[in-house]
Amino acid sequence: MSQEFAKYRQRGAYHWREASLHPIDGWPYTRSRIGWAARQCAGSRTVLEIGCGDGALLGRLARQGAVVTGVDSDETALALAREMFARAGLSGAFHPDLASVTHDQFDAVVLAEVIEHVNDPDSLLGEIAARLAPTGRLVLTTPIRLFEQPLDPHHVHEFWPAELEALLRRFFDDVRIIRMHPAWLVDLMCGGVGRVRPVAVLANLVRLATGLEVIDWFKSPVALFWTQAAVAVGARRARAR
Repeated sequence: MSQEFAKYRQRGAYHWREASLHPIDGWPYTRSRIGWAARQCAGSRTVLEIGCGDGALLGRLARQGAVVTGVDSDETALALAREMFARAGLSGAFHPDLASVTHDQFDAVVLAEVIEHVNDPDSLLGEIAARLAPTGRLVLTTPIRLFEQPLDPHHVHEFWPAELEALLRRFFDDVRIIRMHPAWLVDLMCGGVGRVRPVAVLANLVRLATGLEVIDWFKSPVALFWTQAAVAVGARRARAR
């Protein structure tokens, strides 16, 4: 992983706030991404999330009845995840590394905004492929590479969509890549003063009133999107071991 983040010490369990329907604190980008990942995991009895952070996505899956396991190298994030699960009356197991996870057959493994921080993605994907059940799936989101150098200094490597697909196909027989979140709309939503981001607030109010997640419905006229997401199945376990 890249250098340790201070975000959880500074902001607490912020993913839970961003995933909420709160008009000010809700963040459509996070809510949309978590919602998409949760839908891809629908029907999965056991779910492992690597880089689970404060556990907001796993909390949603636990409410849906999944048996959830989270891994994160940030001790503050794990403490927040356990605290938020306890507050919500949810059950989940949280570990500081994959070696601590004894369960080895998961119906789904989630990498949400993680692979761009990893120094050796091949080793991680090989470990994931080996831990998936025969019919299991990898659910992944990551920023789309826009420039030669990552915009975020914490990112080790960002991927062009074709590059990400080629990487995943070394470990999975079936890979589906989609593009989400028009870059122009994300940029508009980021604008504001302090906690108040007017376009994001408007999107939150639309979501509250209609159930429509605005960021999921707009397209990009120049095909420039912020996020790429992947579902990969048919893990090549023999190659992964």
